[in-house]
Amino acid sequence: MAEASLTIEEIRDPDEIARNRLQFERGRQNSQWLAAHWHELLPGARGRFVAVAGQEAFVADSAEEAWASAKHAHPDDDGAFVQYVFATVGPRAYANRRVLAGL
Repeated sequence: MAEASLTIEEIRDPDEIARNRLQFERGRQNSQWLAAHWHELLPGARGRFVAVAGQEAFVADSAEEAWASAKHAHPDDDGAFVQYVFATVGPRAYANRRVLAGL
């Protein structure tokens, strides 16, 4: 198995910084739109994928299908995202399943 590597670079190009800030802003606007419109999507979106682009939601059974619909409707929105909506409501329990050597 190959070792994972991490590279950190400082970006100083003002044009690239401006593009990144605009992309972040579009993503923030899409996220805020989704937060304000969840009530319109639920419960129909439970157990499915929601893509948001252009401050519009696209619900599908797969992430690929949701993403394709969003990109087709808003091809220039580089702040689009896809997320899964859990089918059940309520708390979820997560457990660490790793086995520690020597224990």
